[in-house]
Amino acid sequence: MPGMTEICVFLAWIAGGFVSGVSGIGGAMVAFPFLAMLLPVHEAIALTCIVNMVMDICLASLHFRFCRVSALWPMLLASVPGSFAGLYILQICSGPVLQGAVGLLLLYYVYWQKTFRARGTIAHPRALGAVAGFGSGLLGTAIAFDGPPVGAYGLCMGWEPRVLLGTLGVFFVLRATVTLVLQGMAGFYTPTVLTCAMYGAPGVILGTCIAVPVVKHISQQAFRKVLLCVIAVAGLVCLVRALG
Repeated sequence: MPGMTEICVFLAWIAGGFVSGVSGIGGAMVAFPFLAMLLPVHEAIALTCIVNMVMDICLASLHFRFCRVSALWPMLLASVPGSFAGLYILQICSGPVLQGAVGLLLLYYVYWQKTFRARGTIAHPRALGAVAGFGSGLLGTAIAFDGPPVGAYGLCMGWEPRVLLGTLGVFFVLRATVTLVLQGMAGFYTPTVLTCAMYGAPGVILGTCIAVPVVKHISQQAFRKVLLCVIAVAGLVCLVRALG
């Protein structure tokens, strides 16, 4: 019989799956602040990485035919050393420091979304892809937020939505595999984490499925504004909890 924690995990990941199903990224940003209220930060991060993998598989299966394979390799190769760097940060940093870092990243993501403007073709796309891949590996392993660096890269490249969803979906699945292996070997997957993952996984699948018909009728501009407000509030909550 699930307890209140398991039910809250299930509901948090329905919301996270819905957000990612509509926008391609942001699911962990929505779910994590709620998870951090229920679990120690290190367990919330490990749980988020597991459920993120389930969510990424859903997105990749829906859009993989639009994946730009040539753009994957620089990101993937650079994400491996980034993942090792992220594991080191996860092992040495305390819970409040990690939660504060999450809060700052969320707030910066909102700022970047509000101010970013595409500036045409970039000079060295592979080099920029490698930088984005390294950042995604580091942040994905350390605090379970691998989306912003490669999301920014996709926008800079000017990819259409289906190409963005397909390329990032496949990248996230492959990159997250490295994270799961490293975190598992380091002993972060406790019985509590695995039990909660059994409730988070169906929640994120349900949320992603709900998003499929909704995305055809919802205003992307209106949804983006609501999403940014939610992420900003989540970032503030993380900062307050880290300081308190």
